[in-house]
Parts: sequence; C-alpha cells; structure tokens
Amino acid sequence: MNTTFDPATTPVCQSCGMPLTQPDQLGRHADGTPNPEYCVYCCPEGEEKMTGTLEEMIDFCVPVEVKLGLFPDEPSARAALSAYLPTLRRWKK
Repeated sequence: MNTTFDPATTPVCQSCGMPLTQPDQLGRHADGTPNPEYCVYCCPEGEEKMTGTLEEMIDFCVPVEVKLGLFPDEPSARAALSAYLPTLRRWKK
C-alpha cells in the first residue's frame, strides 16, 4: 500500500481533504465510474447525492484527525479544518 503523501503532488478529496493515494479510495459518479475529485466516503454514488454542510464535515473530521494523530487536540484540528476545507472545490462559494 502506498502511504506516501506529498501535498504538492497527491490529489485530495475536494470535500474532506483526504489524500487519494489508491484507486479504491476514489468516489463514484452516478453511473458507477470512478470520480477522481472525491473520496469513496464523501461521494459513493455521485455528486448529486452528496449531502451535508461544511460545518457538519468539520464536526465529522475533527475527531478523526485527532485520532489519527494529525493534530494534538480538537481545537487545533477544528481551526485547521475551518481554514482548509473552505478552499476545496465542494465548499468554495
């Protein structure tokens, strides 16, 4: 399994920011074909069926990123995600 993540070259999910390093991590279009823009968790059945708000995504991702050791605590994870996630395609306004 490729666990190397180079933020300059590794694509990320345009909803949650998860690095997309393996083909099985890719989301799906409504017709079932791979969608390289999103991960399988955010987009399992096409962009039209994606639900939730930016705030809900942040609430979901904070404890996951702390558990993974990416941030030392929830406040720092929330601050980083609140700054980063709005830059992703799904959340840009």
